[in-house]
Amino acid sequence: MADHKAGEGASANLDFLRSVAVLSVLVVHTCTQFNVERKFGLNNLALFGVLVFFVHTSLVLMYSLQRSAGSGIALFRSFYIRRFFRLYPLSILIVLAALALHLHAVDRGLALAPRPRPLEIVSNLLLVQNLTGSDSIVGPMWTLPIEVQMYVLLPLLFVWRRRSLWTLLALWGVTAVLGHFPQAAPIPGWLKLLLFSPNFLPGMIAFTLPKRPVLPAYLWPPFVLGLFLFYSQYASWRTGAELCLLLGITIPLFKELTFRPLTFISNRIATYSYGIYLAQSFCIWFGFKHHHSWMIFVPTMVMVPIVLYHALEHPAIKLGRRLARDSQPQPAPIPEEAPAGNIARAAHT
Repeated sequence: MADHKAGEGASANLDFLRSVAVLSVLVVHTCTQFNVERKFGLNNLALFGVLVFFVHTSLVLMYSLQRSAGSGIALFRSFYIRRFFRLYPLSILIVLAALALHLHAVDRGLALAPRPRPLEIVSNLLLVQNLTGSDSIVGPMWTLPIEVQMYVLLPLLFVWRRRSLWTLLALWGVTAVLGHFPQAAPIPGWLKLLLFSPNFLPGMIAFTLPKRPVLPAYLWPPFVLGLFLFYSQYASWRTGAELCLLLGITIPLFKELTFRPLTFISNRIATYSYGIYLAQSFCIWFGFKHHHSWMIFVPTMVMVPIVLYHALEHPAIKLGRRLARDSQPQPAPIPEEAPAGNIARAAHT
């Protein structure tokens, strides 16, 4: 899920938003093991959590591009290097773990299955499942190809956004019509990026809008939770697009959360959110299908993302940053000024 480092925009509000998004996915996928998600109206919350992820991802990556202070080809090269090392190491490990355990995604998580076809394996390793029509070996990975394809466009949109906020809003309107009203403009089934563009663009709109925090911070949690509640009752592609636009427009209007217990918990969950998102299927399978025990599931669900982050994600992030920095063109050295005596002697020769 996009830039998977918590608080890239140095915002407690964004940490809280990301935490709610990943927990919504985890809660729904856990509830499916007990067939209670429909009973409590939870089945739509996982999808909306993904849509909120897309808003968050595009916004924090706009901040990342802004901080890079690069331009031209150097901006693109640095961005793509950092994104590769942020996204692929853990996703590749997850695919290889599923293959080693002979697991494959089913309707309710992971289950033992025959080895996937070579095309399916390669597609999952490269994160191009939607382009090849392959299934995701681990269920939540269906969102990653969409993010990868959005990464290709983000630096272009970062440069282009300066034209006008109204241009971004118009682009949102066009993509909403094309993507969310397929009866009016059918699109090929593999063109998922267009379908989700109205969920990515609000993050860029939030970045472009001037930050004018006039709404109190204590309203931010109920506002975010209210969006999830509304979507759970009126779920549709159109509703998701419109709620994401509302979220993007209102993000700059809220003051930052300062309640320490909430900001600390949100930051920890957000930091490990990529591991939570990708490892949840394994933890659910191991805890409930293999051992049938909450006492196994809960500590596994807590510890595995933490270990993944510190053992793989964080080192990969640091490596990506270092390689991106090394790829930047070095400024030309400033010639040393000649000593005054040498200049005086040269003037008389």
